[in-house]
Order: sequence, then structure tokens, then C-alpha cells
Amino acid sequence: MESTNVVSPKVVEWIKDELSARACQHSNTLSFLKGFLLGQVFIIALVILAVRYLFMEDVKGMKKRYIPSRLSSTTPPSSRINSAAQTLPSDHITSKTYYDMIHHPPESTDWLNVLLAQAILQYREDAKINDRLMRAVDDILNGGVKSNFLGPIHVTELNLGEQFPIFSSARIRPSDDIGSMRAEIDFEYNDQVTLGIETQLILNWPKQAFAALPVSLVLSVVRFSGTLTIELISPPATTTKPDIPLERYISISSYSDFVLDLKVRSLIGSRTKLEDIPKLTDLIQTKLRNVYIDKLVYPTFVKIKVPNIWKDKLEEDEQGEVISDNTAALKQSAVDEIEEFIEDIKEA
Repeated sequence: MESTNVVSPKVVEWIKDELSARACQHSNTLSFLKGFLLGQVFIIALVILAVRYLFMEDVKGMKKRYIPSRLSSTTPPSSRINSAAQTLPSDHITSKTYYDMIHHPPESTDWLNVLLAQAILQYREDAKINDRLMRAVDDILNGGVKSNFLGPIHVTELNLGEQFPIFSSARIRPSDDIGSMRAEIDFEYNDQVTLGIETQLILNWPKQAFAALPVSLVLSVVRFSGTLTIELISPPATTTKPDIPLERYISISSYSDFVLDLKVRSLIGSRTKLEDIPKLTDLIQTKLRNVYIDKLVYPTFVKIKVPNIWKDKLEEDEQGEVISDNTAALKQSAVDEIEEFIEDIKEA
């Protein structure tokens, strides 16, 4: 008798239910994992996009975009340039510095007088050591090219005085250029600055060094006063680079209403001497005043170059190669200016 194992329908149904439940549970787990991963990817992508568009910018656009600083306004540079062109620089500066060029009273320069007095006093003390200033002036007067009718020049007296120049009534006034300003300062110097020299006027006819006329002069500056003007001159704006770099400099000049009182004592002759000739005194005073007018009276001025601190790399390389030459040229130009002034006095 054969035995047969027959699975009951209830067992089969139970197995089917178990398999179906396991399949559903696995399917739910996979769905949860997929949803969780997709959610995390979405959140990360959202954060990246937010950081990208809120806090970052395109590298190509960054070079072209204008980034305002704390010192600049929110208007673009072109607008500021146009507005600055419409508003005069002098008006802009005076409004920011609370200076009224019309009603502002002249200011005292006592602090400047004290500083200059200290420097002048020190130079006077240094000049007394071994008569170095007298010997230096002697070398300057006898240096360069001299006329053949003028003999050696000897300095007999040199006194730098005891008083100090006094500056006062400093004020800002409009310049001749539209939108520019200049400082005006009154000055006065009352003292006895004296220079005494001896020389000979040589007569070269009918033969060379035929005779000599001794001349002794003592020149004293008794009073010197006037008004100095100081102005910063800037080069005009240009869109192209000029062949010769434009300079920014400070110009110093004097108005024509200056006062220069000189006292001239003269002694001419050997055995018979002529003392204090009025015509010679007037001639020397006129010549010295003309030298001052030609050198410093407006519109003539003394120029002090202002160095440019903002330079291109190429300009820095070019100027780095010739910086020593420029320094030497600056010193030589100062010496040339002094020698030229002395030559003008000699010609006078």
C-alpha cells in the first residue's frame, strides 16, 4: 500500500500568503530607499544652486563688473566723471572741507614762522663754521665764464642778519584756470642781509690789461615783502598716452606788488675815490629787481615736481632703470639754477 504525501490546501495558501507578504515588504524597503536617496540628491542640488547663484558669480563677468568700495558711491565711474566735470573741483573741495573762499578770514601761519626760524637759525650757525659760507659764495662768484674786463671777485663781508621772515594772512583764492585754486601768503622780511665784494674793472685797450679800476660794493637787503602764490598744477585729462609724460607740479610765484628795498654802498677808484655814486646805486637796484621779476614774478614761477605714485608696470621698469640718472640730473639742475641766477646777477 503506497503512502502519498498530500499538502493540504491550507498549507499552500499559507505559503502563498507568506511569500506575498515578504515580496511586499521587500518592495516597500526598496521604495523607501529610492525615495530617501532621491530626496537627499534633490536637497544637495538645491543647496548647490542656491550657493552658486546667491554667493558666487561668473569668472568672465567678474573682470568686467564694477565693484564699489566703501569710499566710492553707488554710481558707475562714467557717471561720476561726468558729474565731476559738471561740478568744478574747487567747489567740490571747498564744500567737503567747509572752506568759503569769499567769507573765510585769512589764517595765521605762526607755526610755519617758528619752523622756518629754527631751520634758518641752524643754517646761520653752520655757515659760521670756518667761514664756509663766505668761501662757498667766493667760489660761486668766481666760477663759470667771466667777462675779460672783470677781475677776480673777493667776498669781503657776508652777514645773514638776525631777524626771520614772517608769513601771514594765508588764504585760498580762485586761480586763473577754471576750477583751480591757489594759496596766497603774505610775507615780510625786515633785516640787514649784507654782501660785500671787491673786484677790478680791467681796461683792455690799447693793450691787454692796460689798467684796472678797483671797485668795492656792499649790498644790503633792508626790506623785502610781498605776496607768494602756491598752486598745484595738474596735467589735463587725456584719453591717449602722450609721448612725453605730463608732469604734476607745484608752482610758486610772487605778485608784482612786491617791495624790495636795497642799500648799496660803493667805492670806486684807487688814489682818487668816488663814494656812493647815485647812478650806480639806481642801476644795481634796477638790475636786481629785474632779475627777481624775470625769475619769480607771476606769470613766471618756480616749479617743484610732484612725484607720481600710481604708475604702470612698464613705466616702473623704465624708470627703475634711470632712477639714478634722474637723481643725478635733479642735483645737477639745482646747481644749474643757482649758477644761472648768479650769472644773471653778474650780468646785472
